[in-house]
Amino acid sequence: MSQRAGILAHLVYNLRIMVDIEKLALLARIKLGSDEKEKLQKEFEDVLSYISKLTELDVEEMDDKQVFNASGLENVGREDRPTNEPGEFTDSLLKEAPFAEKGYVKVKHALE
Repeated sequence: MSQRAGILAHLVYNLRIMVDIEKLALLARIKLGSDEKEKLQKEFEDVLSYISKLTELDVEEMDDKQVFNASGLENVGREDRPTNEPGEFTDSLLKEAPFAEKGYVKVKHALE
C-alpha cells in the first residue's frame, strides 16, 4: 500500500469512528426517530465505504497535481477587486439601519 493510500485509509478509519448519528443530530438540533437514525447510519457507511475504495488506487506514479486536481480544471473566477469607492454607500446604509452609532451599524449580541 502506498504512503498516500495508507494516510487515506487512516483518515477513513477515523471517520468511521467519529460517525455518531445521535451526536450529529444533537449538534444539528434535530430530532430523529430510530428508523431515520438507522437510515442515516447506513448512508454514512455507504459513503465511507466508497471513500475507502480510493485507498486501492495506485497513485505512486502520479504527481501531486494529478492526484489532487485530476480534472485539470483551474479557477476561472473573476479577479477580486472593489466595484465601488470605499464609503460610497455608507451614509445611505446607516440611514436604513435600525440602530447606528459612530458610523457603525449596531446589532444585538450574536453570542452569549
